[in-house]
Amino acid sequence: MRIPIIETLLVIAGIGVAAMAPDTIPSADIVLRELKAGNEHHVAKQYQHPHQTTERQRELASGQSPHAIILSCADSRVAPEIILDQGLGDLFDVRVAGNVAGVAELASIEYAVEHLHTPLLVVMGHQKCGSVTSAAEPGTPEGHLPSLIAMIQPAVAKAKGQPGDLIENAVRVNVENVVRRIRTSKPLLADFVAHGQLTVVGAVYSLDTGKVTWLPTGAANATTNHDQLAANAVCPLSVR
Repeated sequence: MRIPIIETLLVIAGIGVAAMAPDTIPSADIVLRELKAGNEHHVAKQYQHPHQTTERQRELASGQSPHAIILSCADSRVAPEIILDQGLGDLFDVRVAGNVAGVAELASIEYAVEHLHTPLLVVMGHQKCGSVTSAAEPGTPEGHLPSLIAMIQPAVAKAKGQPGDLIENAVRVNVENVVRRIRTSKPLLADFVAHGQLTVVGAVYSLDTGKVTWLPTGAANATTNHDQLAANAVCPLSVR
């Protein structure tokens, strides 16, 4: 699948496309294991700081082949390269308050999947998210915030019927909703998912511990409570 207009614009803008052929890109499972291991490095504060050399920078000047797309909140405390111990060219970051998937975010994801052949997408919410908290509070925020908050409010409404902390539950449900939206997004992403070319997973980052809790595979179709979520925390891995 190709979009000639997008390709033409990229060439005009001088933006390089993938330098790595699709058949040489690691599988989503391998990439996910690497991200889990990277987060364990972050939790232990034993970083490997991969791909942060001058040679890596020069290598990337001719193109990019990120192994994972991270749709995360724009919160300054949630920096994917640090909390997943990754380097230059490893992650295709899409950051927006509340880690929502609006038109611009979906378009960015489509570019990475369609043109860079990125096999894995992680939707990552986080503890104490200000956008989710705003969506749970009465009143109307100022400026352009209402349109963003409106995308989160369905998660808050669903979380209100669940036991436990409202904001924690809403953060998780919001991630589940966004995962579902991406998996079913037409005309491109749903096809990539259906053909096994894109794996979409959900996760929640703890500001307190630095740990990423990875949602169960079926989290977009069924809601788990906080205790079940904690039980699915990843075990330390070392793949590098």
